Amino acid sequence: MQDLKTAFILQALAEYNQRSTDQMRIAMRRLGVGVTDEGYNSIAYKVFQSGAGAYSNLSFMEYLRFVDMGAGRSHPLGGIASVTVRLQASKQLALKQIKDKVRKPKKIYSKIVYGEIGFLHNTLRYGYTEQTIALLKQQLEGQ
Repeated sequence: MQDLKTAFILQALAEYNQRSTDQMRIAMRRLGVGVTDEGYNSIAYKVFQSGAGAYSNLSFMEYLRFVDMGAGRSHPLGGIASVTVRLQASKQLALKQIKDKVRKPKKIYSKIVYGEIGFLHNTLRYGYTEQTIALLKQQLEGQ
């Protein structure tokens, strides 16, 4: 029975990761992320068994996470830059913070992966019991 449970968990994790990677690739194409397909092709996952449980590892190039946040080279998260301006009243120079031309966050990771966690949670919570019931029915009918 333990092997059935571990196999079910591995299958559920593989299905979750496949759905997540497919949705990430669709979002990348829709939002126009990346000039080359290097980031697109870097999305991968692995599912491992560890004792009685299992875990998975979703990996992709680091810059895709920055695209997801809207940050990157010379683009802080807040999008505020400092410029020197001449104050008219006192005829002095001062620093003024202005809104920079910010990068818009393109949600290709967080919204998708965390949105799919509910699917994984429900699969692990209710799917195993349904599969166990079906297996027990099959065994009882076979006798």
